[in-house]
Amino acid sequence: MDFGIAGKTALLLSSTRGLGFGCAAALVAEGVRVVINGRNKERGIDAISRLGGKAHFVQADVSQPAERARLFEEARAHLGTISILVTNVDGPPPGTFVSKSNEDWRAAFELIMLSALDMVQRCLPEMTEHRYGRIVNISSISAKEITTGTPLSNGIKPGLLGALGTLAREVGATGVTVNSILPGPFDTDLMRRFAPHTTGREDLSPEEAVQLQTERGPMKRLGTIEEFGALCAFLCSRQAAYITGQSIVIDGGHVPALL
Repeated sequence: MDFGIAGKTALLLSSTRGLGFGCAAALVAEGVRVVINGRNKERGIDAISRLGGKAHFVQADVSQPAERARLFEEARAHLGTISILVTNVDGPPPGTFVSKSNEDWRAAFELIMLSALDMVQRCLPEMTEHRYGRIVNISSISAKEITTGTPLSNGIKPGLLGALGTLAREVGATGVTVNSILPGPFDTDLMRRFAPHTTGREDLSPEEAVQLQTERGPMKRLGTIEEFGALCAFLCSRQAAYITGQSIVIDGGHVPALL
């Protein structure tokens, strides 16, 4: 299927590895010119070598307002305009609710909520002017159900879905769609880092905890970044023009929800 987005441009936050990289690879395969982002220069260079000639890397920490401003200006200078925005961040530190200070909550709010909303505000005017735009927020199933050991994500990510859902209704007539993807267990470094906390088994090694979480799911496997990227690319497609304001779970059936 031709997604009809060849020649479009995309900025993807925190995308040198994991789910963000999966989205970048899927968009490049559809002929989209992409700017990827991350804090680590070496990982960025490696990611660009795997993505090929239609990709460009900008090193920036999206938790810092000044860095976000620079990232946007450099991405826009390279792309000319930004028609697709994929928001994503590394997970805030795991732990218990009582272990988190007010400063931890402020830092997590800046990282999760404000990084996304800031970049959306920067990209939105040109999207609405051109009557085409795709905003895809990479969230997590912690926005749908309480995940053990991730109070910062549990508390803040649902609020971001609410803000973006509001935006989707406000810009629905402009050709801009706004959606979120809520991943469950995927084969990523982030998954391995968090698995002992999210399974409630901090006595296990990361690999042992990942295996336990895998066995708890109906499919008995982890998702792949290619599967995640395919969904992201579809939401950016011409065919997905009537899908907006949605929070789409992709988790292999881990969340036992009716709706």
